[in-house]
Amino acid sequence: MKTVLIIVCVFVLTQISAQTILRGPYLQTPNENSIIIKWRTDVATDSKVTYGTDVNNLTETTVLPGSRTDHTIQLTGLDDYRSYFYSVGNTTNMLTTPSSDYSFKTNPIPGTKIPIRAWAIGDFGKGNTQQVEVKQSYVNYTDTTHTDVWFWLGDNAYADGKDHEYDEKVFAVAGFSDIFSKQPFWPTPGNHDYNEVWEQSTLLGIPYSNIPFSQHEGPYYEIVDVPEQGEAGGVPSDYELFYSFDYGNVHFLSLNSEVYDFTQTYDGINQMKAWIEQDLIQNEQTFTVAYFHQPPYSKGSHDSDDIYERVMIAMREKVIPLLEEYDIDLVVCGHSHVFERSHLIHGHYGNSGSFDPSTMLKDGSNGNFTQGNAYVKDDEPSTADGTVYVVCGNSGSKTSSSTLDHPIMHYSAGGDTEVGSFVMDIYRNRLDGKYLHASGQILDEFTIVKQDMKVELEDISVCTGDNVILSPLISGGSDDLSYNWSTLGSTNASVTVSSQDIGTHTLIITDNVSGQVENLTFEITQGTNMSLSFSNDTLWATGNNGYQWYLDGVIISGETNDYIIPTVAGDYTVSALDSTCQSNSYSYEPLGIEAYAFKDFAIYPNPSKGEVNISLNETELPAGYEITDVSGKTVRNGRLTKKQTVLDLSSLPSGTYMITVSQQQKSQTLKIVLNN
Repeated sequence: MKTVLIIVCVFVLTQISAQTILRGPYLQTPNENSIIIKWRTDVATDSKVTYGTDVNNLTETTVLPGSRTDHTIQLTGLDDYRSYFYSVGNTTNMLTTPSSDYSFKTNPIPGTKIPIRAWAIGDFGKGNTQQVEVKQSYVNYTDTTHTDVWFWLGDNAYADGKDHEYDEKVFAVAGFSDIFSKQPFWPTPGNHDYNEVWEQSTLLGIPYSNIPFSQHEGPYYEIVDVPEQGEAGGVPSDYELFYSFDYGNVHFLSLNSEVYDFTQTYDGINQMKAWIEQDLIQNEQTFTVAYFHQPPYSKGSHDSDDIYERVMIAMREKVIPLLEEYDIDLVVCGHSHVFERSHLIHGHYGNSGSFDPSTMLKDGSNGNFTQGNAYVKDDEPSTADGTVYVVCGNSGSKTSSSTLDHPIMHYSAGGDTEVGSFVMDIYRNRLDGKYLHASGQILDEFTIVKQDMKVELEDISVCTGDNVILSPLISGGSDDLSYNWSTLGSTNASVTVSSQDIGTHTLIITDNVSGQVENLTFEITQGTNMSLSFSNDTLWATGNNGYQWYLDGVIISGETNDYIIPTVAGDYTVSALDSTCQSNSYSYEPLGIEAYAFKDFAIYPNPSKGEVNISLNETELPAGYEITDVSGKTVRNGRLTKKQTVLDLSSLPSGTYMITVSQQQKSQTLKIVLNN
């Protein structure tokens, strides 16, 4: 029996040590402090990930007990916008070696305005040469620029979205699959992916009965992990069918055209629309991009005018009006195996023959920034400035039998050699979109800019003899701004003014990216000069209607009258509440402090970090002590009975305090500074 047990143990250990990764590892649902790592093995074991910011020293470990072949581990507590390295395996054996090939970068905090590179591929999952060429052309193009967002446009694994097809056509394609271990992807499903989702699948994978969202199951949903609970920004959708996320100052919505029901009840679409509206109401990012599989407009391998293209028509008639109500900037789709890109349009919800350029074409130019034709929008959804529509369904699929003549399109390309991908670069208020052909050429490009700059500059009072630096408070806009302080003779971002510049002035700020111009008028007024006088144990201020008193540069809480009765020694000043002017300083020493001084009274160290020694001559003991803050409030008191007394003042806030020692008719006050 012992011999059999030993043989079984050796066999199991041998299996574990010989474990092989069959899929992945690949990355899902990154946000600013977490990410999901998934992989598949041939032998069921527990799951382990080691990770860290130093490729040579992975200091953190996450283990998932139990036994499985499909492994999923979420790493949490990560730093935002930081690069990490990782290795996967089990508690017995690690299966990958730490390197740059096994790495990821966490997201920035939502709203952060940093350069963003995004890449979209559609209808790519065929495992063919074109799929590899498209990927390699992007790798060559992006070079060392980090890819922040990679999103899939559906039909990710042909022909039916089966589990083995995801392996053969996606995760195990030589020259393509090496990207998965270091680049998360944000998917949306297509009709081919749905062939394995619906048990009732019939024509083109579309069911004739509407199945509840909770019953959408199949390989696609087993493979992906998406932020259905709003883990990466946006409103929770509660389903993996559709979701949203933020990256920097861009809000992305991954929608699902496959929820359409051929019975035309629109139950699925209406549920998705209800979530879309909730999501867009709360969206505050500069740009908004939606992507899904079946496009509202195309004259490629699928014709959006065709009566049989019920899903394309439903998305155009039911979903696009809602997206445009919130002035969405860009919609990217696949399905039609061509590349098409529209002008900036709004309000076109019928077939191509109903397109009316006089009312629906917001900008009919090519959108090329370098030629001065960028599409310009403001940041108000209610103004309906227009949307650009992109079809990129040729990242592995192609067609040569299309008319490519939809009237909303500025650029259309299809044919036996026409494969490529869609690249976006976003920074602050500028979004650039480019069609990257598999040959490496950029065949089409456009730019959307937002006039979202807001500028504040308040009126200011300047005191006689003072110089004040004026700088506007700017939010939004680009970082390429021009300044013209037209009446002050400066073109710098800030300007120095004095009381000699009293009057009305103008600042003109131009955003050189969006063309937005802001004119601000502001006033420079003479500040109220103030003076102090002392009489009858009282300090008096003159020259203003509102006051704030200070002791040694620190505000005295509640002292806002035109006089103050000093209680402790120090330098008193007063400032005018309606200007920056401050009075001369008056140094006050209460009468009797030195006249009745103790012979050896001393405090040290001064400044102190909390522990204070009080020294007195033994002939003057016992004595009382009182500690007050700058407002005169007593914060500590007691008796001194020894020549050296140590007080622990570490619990007091940092600041200036007065220590007064008293005995019968004499007292003395010394100032102490605490740096706790």
